[in-house]
Amino acid sequence: MTASVSYSSAQVEKVSTEPWIQDLTRQIFGHLRSNTAWIGLEQKPQGPIRMLDYACGTGIASMAMLPYVTEIRGIDVSAGMVDKYNAEARKAGMSEDQMHAVRGDWLAPAGGPLQDQEFHNFDLIVMSMALHHVDEPNKIVAKFVERLKPGGTVVIIDWIPKSSRADSGTASDQHQHSDAKHTISFDGFDKDQMRGLFSEAGCLSSDFVLAESPSKVPPDPTGQRQLFFAKGIK
Repeated sequence: MTASVSYSSAQVEKVSTEPWIQDLTRQIFGHLRSNTAWIGLEQKPQGPIRMLDYACGTGIASMAMLPYVTEIRGIDVSAGMVDKYNAEARKAGMSEDQMHAVRGDWLAPAGGPLQDQEFHNFDLIVMSMALHHVDEPNKIVAKFVERLKPGGTVVIIDWIPKSSRADSGTASDQHQHSDAKHTISFDGFDKDQMRGLFSEAGCLSSDFVLAESPSKVPPDPTGQRQLFFAKGIK
């Protein structure tokens, strides 16, 4: 199952105002905005383009992709994050039809609104900074590909592993906010792991790129981590 991190509204505000989190947010936002062609999006949508932001948090990936898609749905296990996401969407002038999140977990027992047609046939699915919380990443990636249209794209953003396993464990857990540390399942993912996950899920092709520079992560003993951006095409 997807690890459950339940944030209250106060905790969401606290996390989102930490300076290093804000820097990380800007880095992810900027990379997505600067690489729309790599993602497979046109500068102006020529027709309906549907996006899912899974483990959406407060909506960083959604806001980055907003000009290039016509409809966005978000899913998160945290009610506090979902509330913040929807508040930000309304603040941006988006209606519920255009941009809206719900609480849920695709790896939980089947049933409920996540089985509705509304949560099928996406052109783009993005998961940002959450795959390392998932106990069985192969299952969630397979679910993403299942819910894509043919030719659709999954984009996953996360950390690469520490260079040495001796550096992982307690030390690598420190990059997370204290409310989420205990839910970490993986230290990160490398290019071969991501290629394998996409291939096993049925993607016809994939790619893996690193962020231009390491991310500052003061809680981590090394002070930084390296982001990757990976995509799989159905």
